[in-house]
Amino acid sequence: MAAQQRQGSQRSKHHMLIGLLATLILSIGISQIILAEKAITLSSNPISISKQQKEQNTDAIVYLAQFSKVHSTYGAQHDIENNTISGNSKLSKSLDLLYSNYINHFPTNVDVIIFYVPEEGVPTNETMEELQLANRPQIKLHPLNSTYWSLPYNLHESDSIHWNRPMYSIGYRHMMRWFAILIWPYLHNLGYTHVMRLDDDSYIHSQIKYNLFEYMRDNHKVYGFRQPVIEDAVGAGWDDMVDKVLDVNKDATTQELVDEFKKDRRISFYNNFFIADISFFIRPPASIFLNMIDESNLIYTQRTGDLVVHSTVVRLLLPPERIHWFRDFSYQHMTLCTNPKCGHGVVNGCPQNGGLSRGVGTYTDEEWSAITGHLKVKVEHDKKVVERGDPPDRKCLWVVRYNTFIGAKDVMKCLKRKERCYPYLKQFLNSSEAAETSKFIPS
Repeated sequence: MAAQQRQGSQRSKHHMLIGLLATLILSIGISQIILAEKAITLSSNPISISKQQKEQNTDAIVYLAQFSKVHSTYGAQHDIENNTISGNSKLSKSLDLLYSNYINHFPTNVDVIIFYVPEEGVPTNETMEELQLANRPQIKLHPLNSTYWSLPYNLHESDSIHWNRPMYSIGYRHMMRWFAILIWPYLHNLGYTHVMRLDDDSYIHSQIKYNLFEYMRDNHKVYGFRQPVIEDAVGAGWDDMVDKVLDVNKDATTQELVDEFKKDRRISFYNNFFIADISFFIRPPASIFLNMIDESNLIYTQRTGDLVVHSTVVRLLLPPERIHWFRDFSYQHMTLCTNPKCGHGVVNGCPQNGGLSRGVGTYTDEEWSAITGHLKVKVEHDKKVVERGDPPDRKCLWVVRYNTFIGAKDVMKCLKRKERCYPYLKQFLNSSEAAETSKFIPS
């Protein structure tokens, strides 16, 4: 009798596992399961996190580094002495600021993972020394193999000349797919629950006095961002694809969230900095959305960015109280134009995207004025070093907004209450925050 009961219990567990697997296949697609299995295999790589470390740290800060002198899309950049600015030097600066303004105050509960693609450059001993890896035990180097850095099976490199915005390399599009789709199962299978992203040119300029990950958990936040942005370049077919996803997944969200999203689909989160609960992206309904987005191939054929993917999925599936707008530290991410044609009103060598956002309560006005003045002088000097085709007397058209932001127009568009972003952004503010932020977002 006992043996029969044990057999029945085993059959019940077996049937339950089969049911769970079937649900998983239906919800996230076979391709995602294959990716997750490969991620598990990859996690046995000696460079990956050990079981003991995985049990200790469930939070990860991630970079995707290019250990080469020339960016695959933006080309070479130079300083005022005409020296090439490598990815290493930018990453070194970003890490220095990250450690001095955050990690040194919370040193033991987070891993810093630097992803890189070996085919695009590997870290040398000199690089290791420059990044101070010996003194920073939190840092782990993770190479990305072809599982995560190759074209989907039905796309071919020879077709890329016909893709939208061909100035963006295939490697750049791999990067977008990595941060939009593939990073979630990879980190999940290493045991992480939360992730924060920084780019090698993301700079935290003021001290963060609390644990960002603990804040997210304690306040039941799922996704956090630093800079809002208007992103109009979503690619042909994106809106139709999103509508199709919503049509076949009618119970995935609420009509209220859909209506709010459709008021202005282009309000987005600049995701060179974000913090997210990984479980949200690997479970339905978000995993269903991501799988359909990936299968559309728009990331490659239309250069639909990971910024667009994050913003759309988060806005459609999460109520405002589960999203957090970090505004209490100063943050810089600014892309300078290095192409012959930079877009309307943008001078070659000047800010094209992003900028420096001042944290609420950081710096006096005099200090902020000095910081922004130095930034303008440095960029103008760097611009003049290399002949880029523009007349030498053409200066950058800096956007400065109310002592809170300096940079390009894309972020600035969200920093005024009469602009299109504010009706959505004000949902993230309680009454006291709104009163304080009114100093930074005037009418």
